[in-house]
Formats: sequence, C-alpha cells, structure tokens
Amino acid sequence: MSLTKSEGDNNIAQLNGLDMRVRSPFQPTENTADEFTLETFINNLQLDVYRLMNDEERIEYLERFDALDMFMAVQEINRELAVVKLENHFLTDFLERNDPKMLIGLKTRRMTASLQRRVTTTPSSGGSARLSTATPRRSIGSRPSETVSMYNTSQSNWTGASKKGPLGMHTGQLEYRLNYKSKCDMAEKATTEVEKRVNDIESKAMQTIKLLNARIEELQFRHDETVETIKNFQLHFLKDERDVAFLETAGEKQIERKFKKFVNNWLKNARALLSTMRLRITALHENCQQLRSDLITKSDLSGILSAVDFEQLMIKRNELLNSLDEKNAHMAGLKSVTGKASLAMSEEKQIMMNIEEESKSIANKTIDVIKNVSQLEKEAKAVEEENKKELKVLQALKEQLERYQAPSVNQYVEKKDELLVLEKEEKMLQRKIYILNMKLNNVYKRCTKM
Repeated sequence: MSLTKSEGDNNIAQLNGLDMRVRSPFQPTENTADEFTLETFINNLQLDVYRLMNDEERIEYLERFDALDMFMAVQEINRELAVVKLENHFLTDFLERNDPKMLIGLKTRRMTASLQRRVTTTPSSGGSARLSTATPRRSIGSRPSETVSMYNTSQSNWTGASKKGPLGMHTGQLEYRLNYKSKCDMAEKATTEVEKRVNDIESKAMQTIKLLNARIEELQFRHDETVETIKNFQLHFLKDERDVAFLETAGEKQIERKFKKFVNNWLKNARALLSTMRLRITALHENCQQLRSDLITKSDLSGILSAVDFEQLMIKRNELLNSLDEKNAHMAGLKSVTGKASLAMSEEKQIMMNIEEESKSIANKTIDVIKNVSQLEKEAKAVEEENKKELKVLQALKEQLERYQAPSVNQYVEKKDELLVLEKEEKMLQRKIYILNMKLNNVYKRCTKM
C-alpha cells in the first residue's frame, strides 16, 4: 500500500512529536520483544533525515513503509503515552498533597509488575523481529486482559507487603491498604474506559478503511473502464495511416458524425451490458429467494416426506383448523356469557357499595345520637343534684325565716356605739402606722447616706 504525501506527513509528525520521550520507568509495557520491535521501527524511520528532504524525496521515502504498520505503531505509542499520563496524574496528586502515605506499597507494586511482565514475556520472546500487521493486532487484542491481570497482581502483592514486613512480621501499615487499593481501582477503571474507547475507535477506523478500500476499488474499476474506452476510441479513429490522413483533411461536421457514431456504439454496448447485468441480478435474486424458501422448508421438516405425508398433513391441518374455529366460537360464547355476568356483578357490586355507604352513615349518626343522649342524661342528673341542694338551702332559709326575731332599739344603739369606737381605733392605728413608716424611711435614708 503506497502513502500519499499528506498521510505520510501526518504520521511522521505524530511520531516526531512523540520521539522516544514516552518511555518511562513507570510505564507498563506489554512484552520486551514488541518494545524492541517498535523502537527499531521508529529508529528506521530516520526522522532527522526526513526533515532535510524535499517533497519528491519524501514521497519516495515514504513509499517504502506500510501505512497500516505506521498507523499501528502510532496507536501503540499513543496507548503507552496514555498509561504514562495516568501514572503522572497520580504522582502529581502525590506531589500536590505532599502525603508520603499515598506512595506506600508503590515500590513493591512496581517490582511485582516488572516480575509479572518478565514471566509473561518469557514464552513469547522468540517472536518475529519485524513490525507486521499481525503483531500490533495481537498486542492490541491482548492488552485489556494483561492490564487487568497486572493491576490485580499488583494489588494483591501490595496487600501482602502492607500486612507483613521484610521478615514476615506485621508492620502496622494495614490502615493504608484501602487508600492505595482504591487508587489502583480508579486507575484500572480509567484504563478500561480508555481501552473501550480505543476499541471503538479501532472498529470505526477499520470500517472507514473498508469503505475507503471499496471506494479505491470502485475508482480503480472506473479508471480501467476509462483506459479501455480511450483504447477503443483510438482504435476507432486511428486504425491505420488513412485515418490519420482523414482526420488531417476532414472537416468539423465529418469528425462530429464519426464521434457521434462512436458514442452511440459505446452507449449501445453499455446499455446491453447493463441489461445483461440486471438480468443476472434478478436471476440471482430469484435463485436466492428460492434457495431461502427451500432451506426454511427443509429446516422445518425432519426426514423425507412423500406426497401422501403432505396430504395427511393437509387433512390434519384442516381438522385442526375446524376444531380451532369451533373452540373459538365456543370461547366467544363463553366470553359473551361471562361478560354479561360480569356486568351484572359490577352493577350489583355498585348497589352493595351504595348500601354499605348508607349503612355506615346511619351507624355514624346513631353513634352521635347515643353520645348526645348520654351527655343529656349526665346533665339532667347534675341538674337534679343541684336542685336537691337548692331545695335544702331553701328549706333552711324558710326555717330561719320562721324562727327569725328582729333586734330591739337598745341592741341597735349598742351595736352602733361599738361600731363607732372600732372605727376610731382603726383611724388611730392607721395614723400610728403612717408615723412609723415615716420614721422607718428616715432611718433607711440615714443608713444609705452613712
């Protein structure tokens, strides 16, 4: 597959912007062979030499490389760069918070991750040494499972390292296990989301590549037809030297008639070809429909069926249809009967509900009347008791009135004198109290001044 200038420049620009700075000591790689192959492929590009070339030399230089290889290499570098950015995000968070507890178990995780990578890369180290289309696809397809297993291994190893020290003794770092484990879970979720997006982008890219390949094939067919038409045109006008002499001496109308004749012949041939293609397509459609119906019929049938079997099946089918019609009619009658019964039941239910509501209202009214009657009985009893008390008082007053004797004049005068004497004594006592209060106030004022 050859590269155009714009595509090659874009791929080289992406590789040039990345260079080899994406390599980091914290970066989890897939296997050592793929890393070496990728580095050798990028080194073979010779970016410094590419910058010094002109346009024609660049096009010739890029024709040596495969576009799919370069695309997969850039994709692999972008994937590794995303992992490095994720780790740098956690390290930046650590530096901003300045919390040494956030890096507990990180060294152990890196060591276990490197050991895990060595173990996984040992069987596959004898792979091919060149970057082909199969190697990137295998690495891309196998990356999610390896990433998840690497993170799970690092989490379990860090948990054991946090529980025990170098001599197998407990170090008391268990309280920080969940903190770092949650960070690993977050990183794993982020990587899975990124991988999902990358897979979606890959599927869309492959679909786009397929469409572009189809478009390229279509353009190739058109080009071939155009070339063939040009050859036919040359054969029609330039068969021998006489045609050349005729074209040199002929007028415009003669050339126009000959050109129209060629175009009409070409259109006739094109229409004939289109009609044959349409007939072929319709025949293929009919054949496909027939084969599809045959397959459906054969899939439903088991064994070899004869004409008698089909007649028996038709008779059985008619009998079943008749019985089904009878059952449907019977069901319709039952539905009509049940519908009438349900309608009558609903009406009776409504009547019963109305009667129940009336009975509830009457029961509530009777309860209120009973309460009022009991209250009135209590009030009547209280009135009777008060009447009895008043009758007793009235009886006592009547008895006092019957036995009462009016005082004499002398008794009245004596009582009046006693009243006057008591009033004088009251006035004298009030004056004494007033004088004593004045003395008390004066003494209080003197005490306050002292």
